[in-house]
Amino acid sequence: MTYGSIVHDPTGSLDADIPLDRSLHEQLAATVLSWTPGDDTLPPPAGIEQVALQLTGYANLLVREVQSTAMALPRDGQASTVAARTLAHIAIGEAVRRLSVPPVPGRHPLRVAQSQARLVRALHVALDRVLAAAPVTVPSP
Repeated sequence: MTYGSIVHDPTGSLDADIPLDRSLHEQLAATVLSWTPGDDTLPPPAGIEQVALQLTGYANLLVREVQSTAMALPRDGQASTVAARTLAHIAIGEAVRRLSVPPVPGRHPLRVAQSQARLVRALHVALDRVLAAAPVTVPSP
C-alpha cells in the first residue's frame, strides 16, 4: 500500500511552473461575489469554506506570478512601466498582508470567500497592468 507524502516547499519552487487557470478562477470569483446572505441557492457552509480555500491557494500563486512578472519589467523603462511596477508592489503588499492573517474563528464563511474573491480580482488587475507594460519582444528572423 502506498501513502502520499507531505512535501515541505517553503520556496514555492515545486509549483512555479504550473500554469494559472485564470478563466476558471475568474468565473469562481464572479459566482462567489454574486452570492447573497440568506439566499436559498447558497452551498452549505462547508462548501463555501472549500471555495474560500481554493481562492486563497490561487491568490497565493497569483501573488508570485504578479511579483515575478513585475520584477521582469525593465528598471529604466517609461513612466507607465514604473507605474505598473509600483502598483503591482502595492497590490502584492496588500495581498500578502491579507493572506498572512489566519481566518478568524466564527467569521461567516461567505464573507471570507467574498473577500478572497475580491482579492483574486485585484491581483488579476495588477497582473494585467504589468503584462500591458511589459515590452514586446519581436523574434529575430
